[in-house]
Amino acid sequence: MKNNRAFTLIELLVAVAIIIVLSAVAAPAVWGAYKSSSLAVSANNIRQLAAGGAAYLGDNNYRFWPFLTKTDDGDAWWFGLEPAAHKGRPEGDRVVDVSGGPLGAYMPRNMAPDPSFRFTGKPFKPKFAFGYIGVAYNVVLANGWQTSSRPGARQPLRYWDLTDPAQVVVFATSAQVNTFQKPASGKNPMIEEFYGIDQKEVTVHFRHGTNAMVAFANGSAGFLPMHPGSGDKRAPDAKVGRFAPKGSFKYLR
Repeated sequence: MKNNRAFTLIELLVAVAIIIVLSAVAAPAVWGAYKSSSLAVSANNIRQLAAGGAAYLGDNNYRFWPFLTKTDDGDAWWFGLEPAAHKGRPEGDRVVDVSGGPLGAYMPRNMAPDPSFRFTGKPFKPKFAFGYIGVAYNVVLANGWQTSSRPGARQPLRYWDLTDPAQVVVFATSAQVNTFQKPASGKNPMIEEFYGIDQKEVTVHFRHGTNAMVAFANGSAGFLPMHPGSGDKRAPDAKVGRFAPKGSFKYLR
């Protein structure tokens, strides 16, 4: 005769307790592993962008690319073209053709969206529908936030203009604290992508512990810490700040 004895209430409670304990022990390890693998996406994106940027320089007389150029076709950001036909779309629904920017032929096609924004403790506000790379370009190298396509207009710097390329950041992990566009507000600061860094903006994201991952102009990569007191006070736990005091060109030129 088969014995179909069911769990007693005590046995069931003990089993549940064991599962809860095991989950509590395993969860931090699983979360830590996931966080490390997610932050590795930043490293991969930086590495691929650095390689593409170096190839661009070699093909363009070692002159850096513009940050933004206004064209009849739309806004040619360094990372892609935002078509004029899509102008006015809300953030998060804006479309970018990665092949249409100045780095179009050099942008990696398999660059993964960086999930590290979820570790800031703040809601994430997307800017584009194509994903998020979490990396910004040094606008000082572009010689401004906008470069005109007119002949004789201001052009980006050349590699040879740099005194010490090993100390000049080309790409860095980046973000911005948004309190001025819904659903963000002063009481609900949100973190979003930002695609440029300079000596004024608070847009470097120190999400690798307390460091930002960077690619230098000489082709090397590494980490840089936040300058003390430069963090965005609207969301200090988001770790958004600067490399140096406001107005300083350290690591930028």
